[in-house]
Amino acid sequence: MKFANYSFNARGVNNLGDNMQIIAIDKIYQIMGIPREDIVYIDKNLTDSYCGEYVILPVTMPLIDFTEGGISSRFSSHIIPVFLGLTLASDSLLPEEVDYYHRFEPIGCRDERTMNTLRSYNIKSYLHGCITATLPRRLDYGKEYKKVFIVDVDPEIIQYIPDELKDSAEYLTHFHEGIDDPKELMQQYYERYINEAKLIITSLLHCSVPNMAAGIPVILIKKRISYRFAWLEKLLRLYDWNDINNIDWYPKPVEYEEHKESLLNLTISRLNGVLREYHSIFDISWFYENRNKKEYIVDAFEQIKNFVDRVFLNTKVTYKYSIWGLTQMSTLTFYYISKNYPNARLSHVYDAYRKVVFEGITSISPEEIYKYPDEIVILTSNGPNKMAKQIFEKIGKKENTYYIFEVLK
Repeated sequence: MKFANYSFNARGVNNLGDNMQIIAIDKIYQIMGIPREDIVYIDKNLTDSYCGEYVILPVTMPLIDFTEGGISSRFSSHIIPVFLGLTLASDSLLPEEVDYYHRFEPIGCRDERTMNTLRSYNIKSYLHGCITATLPRRLDYGKEYKKVFIVDVDPEIIQYIPDELKDSAEYLTHFHEGIDDPKELMQQYYERYINEAKLIITSLLHCSVPNMAAGIPVILIKKRISYRFAWLEKLLRLYDWNDINNIDWYPKPVEYEEHKESLLNLTISRLNGVLREYHSIFDISWFYENRNKKEYIVDAFEQIKNFVDRVFLNTKVTYKYSIWGLTQMSTLTFYYISKNYPNARLSHVYDAYRKVVFEGITSISPEEIYKYPDEIVILTSNGPNKMAKQIFEKIGKKENTYYIFEVLK
């Protein structure tokens, strides 16, 4: 079993901050001593179809795009998600989503709104903040930094920035379209910030947090503050339009190394805990699954299927059929006929020893089969075979109006 990380290149405009979160997970794996070649990278848009070796995937990126079934259909069964920074736009969950989150509790949430949504459904959750807050502090070595970076700040706000800061500033954007490798571009920006920045002025979460973590003075200013930033208020002053005349344009770096260490330890502990829980199970499973596979049949059902395909050929006829001897083959039979022969109707269910309900139909005694001479009777168990042969012979039931279940060999 391996650890995984996302790869992501947006179909439209890339927000480089998405890949900043991927870089942060790479850094955590480096701290854990996991070689780069042992990390499986999975396209964020293809996690539902991933079928390789079982992996543990930290979930830190937004999951706001629509998928049928929500979170329950977003990850394949070969991905074990560890929710470290879940953020949701919706404040309601589908029943299948609630079940899915329960499977992988506790859920680390990036923001308080998401945490409260999950808790309203009795899902164990906690406020983890953004994974980029775990990034390391830069090594100063007495270096004097001179560059001011102004990154995606509203033009109406820029006019309030002191001229002496703007005069030495470089204006950047994290929003790019049509680029081949957004992760590499984000890495280049990040390295420039670390090596050059004396101050970052930005409106972006994934510009402010990584640079704050690096020990770079940061001013985060937006006209209005989103719920996505609320957790950050514990560490960094959040300025909105009402604060425009009270901004400290010469801030100090944020000191939170003790908290960062606790956050990093929690993150690594959760990842290693999931590895301990699952790796033996899924390593064994993958040993058997990872092979050249033939085309397989459900042999116990194959003869029933052949019978159905042979006698239900006329699509203009409305067939009535019954099932005798309830087993899992009964369910396979019912759904196969429903899907492939919508002109066929289940009329009766027969059971000699009990009264049960199958697909809305209460079973009756097989002694009543004689009342329905044109009904196709399908035995889905070999238990009633002897009785069925006797009844069919007694009432002269026509060939191709019944199937006797064959013993599996």
